[in-house]
Amino acid sequence: MRVAVVGGGLAGLSAALELVDAGQEVIVLEARPTFGGKVQTLPRREGDPDPPPDNGQHVALGCFEHYLAFLDRIGSAGSIVRVPLDLPVIDEHGRVATIGYGLGPLLRYRHLSLRDRLRIAALVTRLPRLAAGRETFGDFLRRHGQTQAAIDRFWDVFIRPALNLRTDEADARAAVFTVLTAMRSGRRASDLMLPAAPLGDMHGGAARRALEEAGAHLRTDARVADLNEVEADAIVLAVPPDEASRLLDEDWSFEPSPIVSVHLLVDRRLLEHDAALLRSPVQWIFDRGRLTGHEPERGQYLTVISSGVPELMELRGRELLDGIVGEVRKRFGEAEVLWSRVSREPEATIALRPGVERPAPGLVREGVALAGAWTGTGWPATMEGAVRSGRSAVQSLLSDVTTTVAA
Repeated sequence: MRVAVVGGGLAGLSAALELVDAGQEVIVLEARPTFGGKVQTLPRREGDPDPPPDNGQHVALGCFEHYLAFLDRIGSAGSIVRVPLDLPVIDEHGRVATIGYGLGPLLRYRHLSLRDRLRIAALVTRLPRLAAGRETFGDFLRRHGQTQAAIDRFWDVFIRPALNLRTDEADARAAVFTVLTAMRSGRRASDLMLPAAPLGDMHGGAARRALEEAGAHLRTDARVADLNEVEADAIVLAVPPDEASRLLDEDWSFEPSPIVSVHLLVDRRLLEHDAALLRSPVQWIFDRGRLTGHEPERGQYLTVISSGVPELMELRGRELLDGIVGEVRKRFGEAEVLWSRVSREPEATIALRPGVERPAPGLVREGVALAGAWTGTGWPATMEGAVRSGRSAVQSLLSDVTTTVAA
């Protein structure tokens, strides 16, 4: 059977791998000039450090089993550094406390009163037995005895990067799932999985090589205007929701949630450990030079991440850069910026607010299966959700073909 995969992001690439491994003839059609979708390395510009910046610091967790298996399948498992959850969190006064796995680190988390820490511990223990309704995670937390300080100084550290929304905006059910999966599934589930190589090569580039070696055909700059024009026996449609709506005449319109990344080369070392910041437009700051094994001869190569911040999208480039640099200096001290680059992803994820309903990945009509991180995989719109959606789409497609043939 000849199957066309429309879309070369993680969902489409994982679907294509499932298909070639099942012995199908596969062609992948990608509208962009590169594969990988929203997991990309920015095109190199003159003056960029080595390696050039990615379009954000994509962090996986140890519970991302399908995503990690995908990396292993394409030969990129060695490009991930696995570290136990031991995250320094820096408050507005420069004080540091660490979030880690288990009760011990929580009870030592000095950004909150002991009473708040005990309330958090009690809620995490009870969480598997609690039902979330159509409410924000913030409302859910308050309903179960959490203070605003606990929400701002603990819960938001997890939820903001995971769901790309503030705790008071994110769907409670999605947030509870995230906390339970990462924090109640065993210590290794909470491990941070950090990319040690440029995202473009370790995802899109590596997947392309693996697919070509398996006999698949891949085309870039190949936007599909009409599914009827695709010459294939079946199609996996793995494109963003607006494009899927256009091609299938559906109304899958979702509010997007942006991510802004600012990449900096500064003249001295500011950061000893990757960290999260409280009460700041900067949520995370990473030492990209150390992560990728390319420490600059002078200073430090940093990536600064702001998730779910539509207000930053309104700022012009210089105003945004000055604001982020000012925040970094305020927290870590004065430093001269030797180089900078801003990356904006206005539609990084869908905004998973209360009441948002997503179509399930899988068959949507005869011979056409839907995939995408934005679909209803049961996971948030993450790299894990993308890979799972591609596999689910292929399973439903092959099952339908088998059933049809048998009938």
